Amino acid sequence: MIELKHVSKTFVMKKSRASARRLLHAVQDVNLSLSQGKFIAVVGESGCGKSTLGRMVSGLIPPSAGDIVIDGKTMTQAPRHAWKKWAQLVQLIPQDPYAALNPVRTIKTSLAEPLLYHHKIRRGELNQRLESLLDMVGLDAGNVLEKFPHQLSGGQRQRLVVARALTVDPQYLVADESVSMVDVSLRLEILESMKQISRQRQLGLMFITHDFRVARYIAQGGEIVVMYLGRVIERGPTEEILRSPQHPYAQSLISAVPILEGRERRLEEIVPRNYELSVDGVPEHGCPFQPRCPFATEKCVKESPELRGVDHPEHLVACHYAEPRKLIAAAN
Repeated sequence: MIELKHVSKTFVMKKSRASARRLLHAVQDVNLSLSQGKFIAVVGESGCGKSTLGRMVSGLIPPSAGDIVIDGKTMTQAPRHAWKKWAQLVQLIPQDPYAALNPVRTIKTSLAEPLLYHHKIRRGELNQRLESLLDMVGLDAGNVLEKFPHQLSGGQRQRLVVARALTVDPQYLVADESVSMVDVSLRLEILESMKQISRQRQLGLMFITHDFRVARYIAQGGEIVVMYLGRVIERGPTEEILRSPQHPYAQSLISAVPILEGRERRLEEIVPRNYELSVDGVPEHGCPFQPRCPFATEKCVKESPELRGVDHPEHLVACHYAEPRKLIAAAN
């Protein structure tokens, strides 16, 4: 199990001639757990800190505060050789498959390197293992292995980065917007492949996305975590979050999802005061969403809401005026 205990990440922004150096609080006091076989979707718009969270879970960057615990061992203060083990346990599937693959190496070389480096197989077994990996993600080894990345389609490259993540037999996958650069017609197929692989191997899957439709699909039976400006503002079982979202930000994200005309109708639409997320305009006190919240009061300006339980025991919301609002219903 991976546990995040009060994890935060702060970046020091370089000062320029016009402005002094300042701090960017990308992730603030996040508590999460991910076990094998569990699916979590982390949802939020660009700049909310979800990718930074994924990179910390993957061990690519250390947290500024808090602890990351894997199977009972605190990794944030572990020696360097423990970080190498961490890299095998948790693999990141990057957002951009174009940048993730070395353009001057064949696909065979890119896939073989982690297998040989981590002594996963003998050289005589290499071809068989590569064929098995590519078959798992729906690719024909004979048509792919000797090619370079630029000779493949975007969908093929996306499948390849999934296959490369599986080469070291990880226990957890962190997928960062892993279908955002793929044609819409291929997204469902790749998402389904990722879910099937995770189920077959009993992998824990954290899927980072800005799209509630993708979150709903990938985290069926799992958990949805909604982030805003580095903070978790709502989390809970997927079906519960979709049935009864209680934070105005989560409600505004769901109400922005297109509906099926003739089959669904919108009961209520939650519209924020403005659509621009300004990191520079983060309030020092109170609720971070209050400058955009249509329901904000003086209390929201002065007091920061704590993440607390609501109707469902696993449904947590950080809002002074959390209440369910019905957003979409089936048309009569």
